[in-house]
Amino acid sequence: MKQLLTIFLCISLLGCNETKQSVIKTDDELSSNIKMLFEKYENNDFEVSQYYIDDVISRFNNTEITGFENLTAGFKAHHDMLYNNIELKDVYVHTNYFASGEIWSNAWLTWTGTGKTTGKEYSNRAHFDYKWENGKIVVVQGYFDEAIEKMEIAAYTEAQNK
Repeated sequence: MKQLLTIFLCISLLGCNETKQSVIKTDDELSSNIKMLFEKYENNDFEVSQYYIDDVISRFNNTEITGFENLTAGFKAHHDMLYNNIELKDVYVHTNYFASGEIWSNAWLTWTGTGKTTGKEYSNRAHFDYKWENGKIVVVQGYFDEAIEKMEIAAYTEAQNK
């Protein structure tokens, strides 16, 4: 009888409108995809175009880059020109499924590597956001201290100009 009364009240008074709520998940496919993309970055493997739209917008601190090829060129430069022994440690990823329909994955990690030119060992905390639409990444945003990268690029450039 209580169930019938509850159903009746829901139908007559509340209209049974289902309210969408935002949800955060850590064990979903999109979070797993981000973790896999990090592993591929560590391994200098950028055969991952199926996860991005061609004209993905990437924002790293105050720099904006457009296009998958430009994004991966920067990642490749880390391995090819700037650093050895790149590792991502303490990786945490979750994905926000917002009530509005937007989907964003967020990641926190510690990036480590050794400068190819300077030989210095670096460690840098970072945060990344990935906006998903139709199962693909349309926006990448990264926030980290740029001092390490600027120092290694300057040393590399100076060495190339000698």
